[in-house]
Parts: sequence; structure tokens; C-alpha cells
Amino acid sequence: MIEEKEFSISSNGDRWSLEVLDGDMTVIHKANEPSGSHETRTSLAAFLDERAGKPEHAALLQVLGQSRDEIEDQLKPEKTETQSLQIATEYLLLGGRRQAKVDDNIVSTRSCEGDPSAADA
Repeated sequence: MIEEKEFSISSNGDRWSLEVLDGDMTVIHKANEPSGSHETRTSLAAFLDERAGKPEHAALLQVLGQSRDEIEDQLKPEKTETQSLQIATEYLLLGGRRQAKVDDNIVSTRSCEGDPSAADA
């Protein structure tokens, strides 16, 4: 079974995704329409060597920084909620009232007095 996870989209519409097939990882680059929508496949090692310093390289490193189980779990097509959303939903169900703001990977929270102990944990 082939599993694919898109990890980066450039401002001009190019897209990069990680494909996993029988444990082998390949990076797929899909060019934008004005560039002809060509698709290229690169081994993971070659991509990491060639694209160092580029935004798509950094995005892939974030994905690879997760455990293999987390990556494979996210690649599953039926996966619709991120881990962050699952935690936030559970927190709210436990009566938590804090608010969080996430903007370009910068997170700030406002604490609320009186959170139930289960939500506070």
C-alpha cells in the first residue's frame, strides 16, 4: 500500500509530499501549472542533501522529527484530526477554559483560574 503525506506548498503553488511504500520513503515534487505540472521523484536522502536551507527541506525535517509510528499514523487516509486538536478537544471536555493562539508556530496561552484539576493536568 502506498501512503502519501503532503508536507509543503510554496507560494507559487509547487507541492512536496512524502511517499512511503514498503518502508521506503520518496519525496514527490509537483510543479505548479504555469511550470507544466511536472512531477519528479527523489529519494529521501538525495532530497535532504539537495534542498538544504530551503523551506520545503525544513518542513520535511519537521515531519521526520516525529517517530515513524506518528508519521505512518498521519499518513492514514482516515486520519482527520491532528494530535493538537485531539488534546484540545479532550481539554475542553474536561472543563478547561484556557485560550491558545497559534500564529506561525508561535504559541501563547492565557491561563484561567479555576480549571478543573483533570483539565489542568
